[in-house]
Amino acid sequence: GPQQSGNIAAVGFDLYTELLEEAIAELQGRPAEMEENHREPEIKAPFSSFLAEEFVPDVHQRLSLYRRFSAAGQDAEVDRLEEELRDRFGAPPVEAQNLLWMIRLKILLKKLGIDSLTVGPEKVSLVPGPNSRLDPAKAIALVSGSPNLYQLTPDSKFVAKVPTTLLRDLFFALEALFRKLG
Repeated sequence: GPQQSGNIAAVGFDLYTELLEEAIAELQGRPAEMEENHREPEIKAPFSSFLAEEFVPDVHQRLSLYRRFSAAGQDAEVDRLEEELRDRFGAPPVEAQNLLWMIRLKILLKKLGIDSLTVGPEKVSLVPGPNSRLDPAKAIALVSGSPNLYQLTPDSKFVAKVPTTLLRDLFFALEALFRKLG
């Protein structure tokens, strides 16, 4: 959220929980997991995505919900969390809805091996990771067939023209694009 404090504000919630889990594993004598598929995709998007204090007043409940969102690995888990939010706190405001779509987007990117997504006005930029499930031949074919919609940059980014005004629409546009590239 916008009003994080202390260590969480310094490193961000996802990284904070990851560092905390690694420290606990180290204290328990377990090796820290540094798997390639454990890597979280970086998402740069101009959407406010948080649980407002007015929506979830108790800070402990908010942190617990953030942790559960961060741990979600499948869309079904996000759906259950959304249902729980509605049951406990009422209809989520736009920022909370964006948070849910952001988590869904993170799951999608992670599943496909995308290292980063940058959202700009009317375009997105994707950086596939070393274990990406996207087919480079299909990406080249898309760029060749529709150079006004798709581009490959010299630094291996795939740029696509997609709607970027609402996070929900962006998610579905990327899902459709990934079907073309998969």
